[in-house]
Amino acid sequence: MKPRNTFSLYSYALIPVLGLLPLLGVGCAEKPAAGGPGAGGRPPSRVYVATVEKGEVIPETIVVGTVVAKRTSVVASGADGKVNRFLVREGNLVDEGQELSVLNIVTTDLGIAEAKQVLEMRKQEWQELENGSRQEEIEKAAADVAAAKSAMDASAIRLKRQQDLARNNAVNLDDLDSAVEQAETTKKLYESAIASAKLIQRGPRQEQINQAKARYQAQVEQVEYLEAEKGKRTTRAPFKGVVVAEHTQAGQWLGKGDPVVTIADMLDEVYVIANVDQLEIDNVRPGTEVDIEIHSPGKRYWKGTVESLIPRSQWEGGSRTFPVKVVVKNEILDYNGRKQSALSEGMYARVTFQGVPRKALLVPKNSVIRSENGSRVVSVLPGDKPDAGTAKLVMIEELGSYKDSIEAKEGELTPGMLVVTEGAERLSPFQPVQIVQPEIPADTPKVSSAEKIDSVSEETD
Repeated sequence: MKPRNTFSLYSYALIPVLGLLPLLGVGCAEKPAAGGPGAGGRPPSRVYVATVEKGEVIPETIVVGTVVAKRTSVVASGADGKVNRFLVREGNLVDEGQELSVLNIVTTDLGIAEAKQVLEMRKQEWQELENGSRQEEIEKAAADVAAAKSAMDASAIRLKRQQDLARNNAVNLDDLDSAVEQAETTKKLYESAIASAKLIQRGPRQEQINQAKARYQAQVEQVEYLEAEKGKRTTRAPFKGVVVAEHTQAGQWLGKGDPVVTIADMLDEVYVIANVDQLEIDNVRPGTEVDIEIHSPGKRYWKGTVESLIPRSQWEGGSRTFPVKVVVKNEILDYNGRKQSALSEGMYARVTFQGVPRKALLVPKNSVIRSENGSRVVSVLPGDKPDAGTAKLVMIEELGSYKDSIEAKEGELTPGMLVVTEGAERLSPFQPVQIVQPEIPADTPKVSSAEKIDSVSEETD
């Protein structure tokens, strides 16, 4: 069944009558209304108002940031070799100097043992020369001198006998020559024995001692070098942190410089990197405390300290934001004996920077009317009675938002003016208004004018 059309010919007959109703209404409105302002006027509109005040504000900038580690290190192997032991896992907390991995060190230990034996030998040689000649050596040298002198004296006596016989032509010339030669030889041996005795008494030359010392020190450095090479085969944590990545396993061959693990320094403190727009840099003050919101295990609201503002934006890519480093003290959580940091790298953060407090012209938020032509408020010009006035449209320039108030640029709007907080949208310029106060319970405590603005805003919301 088709729906029935209720628009009948009777409806067409009512159209002319309905068209006359607006004209009749206009005629009626021209008559003075009971209790109105006078002939040709309309009753005043009832409005709520608040006072424009000059108050102190603290500029705020809220930006998104990211939790990052204060420093990150890819710990690499210092030598070539096969991984004999891999001692950590991702998520483990490590202390500075803690062993992370150990390469095969059997041949290295053998080389160190041999070098230490040679070192001991070089040390004894040097000490022997440093100590000089022993008393037994000096006494032996003196005995050698005495024996050489005895031989020399005996040879001299024999030569004298041969010479006496030669003067009497009673000696063989060969025997005489032999006696002469023997006397010369024993004399030289005696002189040699004296020189040797003097050397033994003086001891080794300083040059010999220095040479022995140099050989010893060179061997010391050789041992240290081998031990350092052994140290390179053991990878240790460069600082206290948490292992965030594994790059090897036991049995794997590592070359010199190959990564072992990645460690992040974030146990004591972390950075929150927040990018602040150029227009908001005034609110970033190094050394000040800031509020941070991070959804982390067991805690949501944190405190941080602005460490630095990096003076370089990514302007090549069109960005005019500048990175700000905020230091946040981390917390360590204990889960059944396993420790974990509350703040982890990559977490989302909201950072609130506060600028220097200053005076500002404030109007309630619910008094501001926004349109494509700009922002405006409706002020109330004083009338004949305290609760009567006239509406006036005032264009404003918004400079910021602070809780339930809007900062406006001073000009036509001045402190102490009354602005409409409810009913402003239906008012026209120079329309009469009647100021009414919201009903306040008798037990409500008195509040300041600034608090009144907040209460009216909440009521209108």
